Amino acid sequence: MEKRFNEMNDLAIIILNYNSFDDTQREVDSLLKEGLLEKSIYVVDNDSKDKNDIEKLGFQKNINTILSNHNGGYAYGNNLAIKKALEDGKKYFLLLNPDIEISLAVIHKLYKDLHELPNLGMIGPRICYRNDRHKIFSDGGLLFPEKGFAGDHINYEKYKENVKASDYNYNINYVDGSALMFRKEILDNVGFMNETFFMYYEESEWCLRLLTKTKWRIAVNTQYEAYNLFTKRSSFYQYYMTRNRIWLCRLYNGNIKYVTKERWTLARRAIKKGKFSMGKAYVKGILHGIYSKI
Repeated sequence: MEKRFNEMNDLAIIILNYNSFDDTQREVDSLLKEGLLEKSIYVVDNDSKDKNDIEKLGFQKNINTILSNHNGGYAYGNNLAIKKALEDGKKYFLLLNPDIEISLAVIHKLYKDLHELPNLGMIGPRICYRNDRHKIFSDGGLLFPEKGFAGDHINYEKYKENVKASDYNYNINYVDGSALMFRKEILDNVGFMNETFFMYYEESEWCLRLLTKTKWRIAVNTQYEAYNLFTKRSSFYQYYMTRNRIWLCRLYNGNIKYVTKERWTLARRAIKKGKFSMGKAYVKGILHGIYSKI
């Protein structure tokens, strides 16, 4: 076991916290209990109500904490930690959402994959549900530019026993950002995640940048699993999903007409049902997607 941890002393495990201290603490405690080196963990607080708790956790557990005075979103917070880890000499990076449950054995396997597959720039595990571990959430992400970059997950909502999958799924457009491991070299080639996206599609854009501008490949190892929680789709969610899909269309020649028509339809339905904040989110997302600067 000790050899495993010595092997991974150039790996940074980054957890982005925003008002999710209980999950963040659970994840940190779980990894440390399995024997992960304390200084391999980087917890970023994105200017949330939990900031003081995260600071205390850092002192108690002797882990790295980064306390931002600005909530700049998913890419911003993770980029802060990546830059700090680079200064510390890290060469491999695992981005984790606080609600993800992942074992050290799975982390070690993904780490080995990047070492043994030299053309692989990013990799993730199969993601299943924490409350139904036999049900798949994602075996890798798909994007459909002809449909305004609508997204989907391979084998979404299917049960594992009903799915036949190769060990490595390369036929994907992105690795889900809730559990994504990558090597330092991709930063040299395509830079960091685009912070203007704030939330949603930032890892998709990053993967598209990598796939379209370099020879790096991305994959999901379906033989190893992590587990997430389902989250509700709020008006906040729909605004960023709408705006950022249009942004992807602008950046990567997607079908803007498709996504705007789809989202206008959803806006009208929401308003008819009296869901005015949801309707407003769709409309605002369309306008900002078309006219704002990326």
